[in-house]
Amino acid sequence: MKRRDFIKNIAAGTAVVSTAAVSSLTRSHEYSSPVRKKNEFDVIVIGGGFAGVTASRDLSQSGANTLLLEARPRLGGRTFTTKFAGHDMDVGGTWFGWGQPSIWSEKMKYDLAITESAAIKATSFVWYENGKRKEGAAEDYWPTVYEAYDAYYEPAYKYFTRPHDPLYHNSEEFIKLDNMSAKEAIEGLKISDIQKDFVRSFAAINGHADSDKSSYLDQLRWLALSGFNKDFMWVNIGQYKLKNGTSELIEHMMADSNAEVKLGTAATRIVQTSSGVSVFTNRNEELKAKYVVMAAPLNVLKNIEFSPSISPVKQKAFKQGHTGSGVKIYIKIKGKHPIVYANGTEDMALNYLWTEYDDDDQILVGFGKDPEKIDVYDDEMVQKAVREYLPDAEVLESFSYDWNIDPYSKGTWCMYPPGMLTTAFEEMNRPEGLVHFAGADFANGWRGFIDGAIESGARNAQIVIEKLKNI
Repeated sequence: MKRRDFIKNIAAGTAVVSTAAVSSLTRSHEYSSPVRKKNEFDVIVIGGGFAGVTASRDLSQSGANTLLLEARPRLGGRTFTTKFAGHDMDVGGTWFGWGQPSIWSEKMKYDLAITESAAIKATSFVWYENGKRKEGAAEDYWPTVYEAYDAYYEPAYKYFTRPHDPLYHNSEEFIKLDNMSAKEAIEGLKISDIQKDFVRSFAAINGHADSDKSSYLDQLRWLALSGFNKDFMWVNIGQYKLKNGTSELIEHMMADSNAEVKLGTAATRIVQTSSGVSVFTNRNEELKAKYVVMAAPLNVLKNIEFSPSISPVKQKAFKQGHTGSGVKIYIKIKGKHPIVYANGTEDMALNYLWTEYDDDDQILVGFGKDPEKIDVYDDEMVQKAVREYLPDAEVLESFSYDWNIDPYSKGTWCMYPPGMLTTAFEEMNRPEGLVHFAGADFANGWRGFIDGAIESGARNAQIVIEKLKNI
């Protein structure tokens, strides 16, 4: 079976599991669920990524009779831990830092071990100037790059003084910056052409798409969320990760949950009536609840039927989706090499590549903004992409997962296209009757990250808990 077909089959899933993860702790419940009939619940949470797992845990701990539906045959959503080259590798979400309060508190709560990317101690830096490969030390690379970043991020200091309240400065200039693409903004910066290449590449990897696809305003959030400190921003987005992978955190959270779980079960239609909500699934089931927390990714929501229809603003945003559509690949190369941090131009197959593990045979991680530029399952193309940075490297093996063809993600991490933040963000977070929307793609703070997923899941769970108490 071809690897792409294999991934499609895995994504679709054929297994169904129904289980209850019951905590060994005795809790005082805030809400007492009445006796229910089969297939009737207080809350149905749709989507088993970090937002859905958080929401179902918190709801079930409050006493709400909760069902968690996940279309895949596993939990984790756009995070997935697997073994590669002797390490627990996260194919999806990976890095986080102590400037991300929601995930860091979960890491502390469950006392989970962390590790760091080897590239934090890089000794070799590779970049491109005027189409030519350059190599040097940190002092040869970072000053020029950071000067460009300073110019790029300058508006963040004015417009994201409350970074967890993203619409706080909703002025005409704010809206103008949102409607401007990152690429447009970069063209207007008073920096050198080489520096513009650096920033375009950075914007492309942030949005995981062409730099003209994402909102300039939305790109500014990461620096603000990191206390307007560039070094601390890198701590949050590229330094720390869970030693045993994100799956370990999912397992701990589910062990602390009383929610019933159905895997391999996709919601296809949501129908609201005066008596509650009915969720229809791909298994010809009708499941009923008082409330629904919709925690599926933004890019798949257009495939779910809502009756009555959701608002026109939501419909337009769900149809448009977020920008994340690039590639991420782990690559094992033969032998010892200097620890490298490599930054290419936006149009290269991999516009970032760095050492993730400095083993006897080094392990790299690479990012590209366009899957059309590199087939990550083609060994020759992977070898060619690596040698654009490391001419003598010999690729031994590689591993990637195509989130773009996964029907339950249809993309990677979230960055908003121009105009979406100021025209749709508030509405997308507004409940549609008895249906609440949660997920990394709807977060107030670290949107597109695990932290944002946990934040959004917890917030929506608390809102629903309060509503249940008032029934």
